Amino acid sequence: MIHVMVKLWFAPILLVSMLFAQAALAEIPAAKADIDVSKTKPERVVMVRVNGEEITVEDYVNFLQKNPTQIQTSTSKDGKVNAVRVLVANALMRQRMTGDGLLSDSEEITEAKLKQAYAKFSEKHFSLPPAPAEKAVRHYYLQHQNDYGIPELARVSQIQFRVPEGATPEQKSAARKKVEAARERLKAGVPFAKVAEELTENPAAKSRGGDLGFFPRQEISWLRDALKDLKPGQYSRVIESPSGYEILLFTDIRPRLNSTYEDVRDKVAQRMQIEAQGKAREAYLDRLSKEAKIEIVQEELKPLFSKGMFP
Repeated sequence: MIHVMVKLWFAPILLVSMLFAQAALAEIPAAKADIDVSKTKPERVVMVRVNGEEITVEDYVNFLQKNPTQIQTSTSKDGKVNAVRVLVANALMRQRMTGDGLLSDSEEITEAKLKQAYAKFSEKHFSLPPAPAEKAVRHYYLQHQNDYGIPELARVSQIQFRVPEGATPEQKSAARKKVEAARERLKAGVPFAKVAEELTENPAAKSRGGDLGFFPRQEISWLRDALKDLKPGQYSRVIESPSGYEILLFTDIRPRLNSTYEDVRDKVAQRMQIEAQGKAREAYLDRLSKEAKIEIVQEELKPLFSKGMFP
């Protein structure tokens, strides 16, 4: 089954944009906030063929221009795999829309035409189901209460020493020594804010004595683990984070606030309908993929799909 599809096909506008982009996966360097895809002019490299239709690097760059939030996720292995599967699914869907007479190869496919065609296509093959019964909606709410409301928030200050990507053992050791020296100063009684102002390598927090504000405590795995045994007013051991090494000061907490059933009842029902439609869409795409000829062309992608595109 195509398990990656449900979440990514919830929003019709994003779906149309992704289909319209006709994107494919490229080998991208480590995520950078200042990547300028508009200046990238890749040579024509075929990544995947779907029933003979080629998905190229250029297609992928066009996809990034329309969906810049996808840049960072597509740089990881799992992100690449997911991106390729979504893009292949897009091609399969568009091809079938053409086969159903909703799109024409002889006419320019505008975004408006594609959106209109998709609305008719989804209604035919995986339409939105009827509203669920009240008992089912209430049961779903009780099973997912933590999804509705404001999560528990932790306020954190930070002393950070950054480690560059691809750092040598010597660079890592140097950063580790700096963070341990900073912790010794804290143990000696120097205020956390003073040490952070002097030493932290996070410029966004330096002028605020390391204060990062409030974060959802349970939603960032390394932050959750770092704070799990701390109480407000306590600082952590040396933590290895995605950016380098950290010392965190847990300064405040705001408890979770759940929304009442009455406040979110309509949202819950809508979510149930969308999830049911997503499962129907998955099943439909699964059938399409089994009927299709999907060829991984780029050598770098083949190890990622050793068991097939949709195993």
